[in-house]
Amino acid sequence: MSSIEETRDRIKAWMVQEGLFKEEVQAENLYFQLAAEFPAKSGRHLSIIQPKNHEDMIVVFSRIRLADSHQLALSAMPPKERERLLWKMRYDLLFQDSSFEIEPAGSDLQSIRFMREIYYDGLTKNLLMEAIKENFKCELYVVWKFQEIFGEGQANKASGPPEPMYC
Repeated sequence: MSSIEETRDRIKAWMVQEGLFKEEVQAENLYFQLAAEFPAKSGRHLSIIQPKNHEDMIVVFSRIRLADSHQLALSAMPPKERERLLWKMRYDLLFQDSSFEIEPAGSDLQSIRFMREIYYDGLTKNLLMEAIKENFKCELYVVWKFQEIFGEGQANKASGPPEPMYC
């Protein structure tokens, strides 16, 4: 069984090889956090973390925040239509390998967190890259769903260029 430091170093090396590694971040409640960008040089950020309460598991973590214009457009929808959209998104995301959490809970959607756990006994570069791609596809689904419903930047035409949805 690999130590936590060996696992961190191996993951960091894989991220460097793929041109995805950005930096190591210190956090009190984590053994380690590696900040990365996928696709490389895209501005879409993710973290690979190991929580202190899990000595044999890492988590690929990413979050997508709705642009202010999309939050306003969503809140302006008739309540039944907004609920139907959010339930459709929940059902669609439910069948992905990554888990998700809508923030805040309820119908006031501001962001969605995506997590994919990988246990040490199955950790390979291939599986890690698949988890990163899975989170990215979940984020892309949210972007495309909002573009389908509200158009590409339609709500922002009067106020300038569209705001980024990623963080």
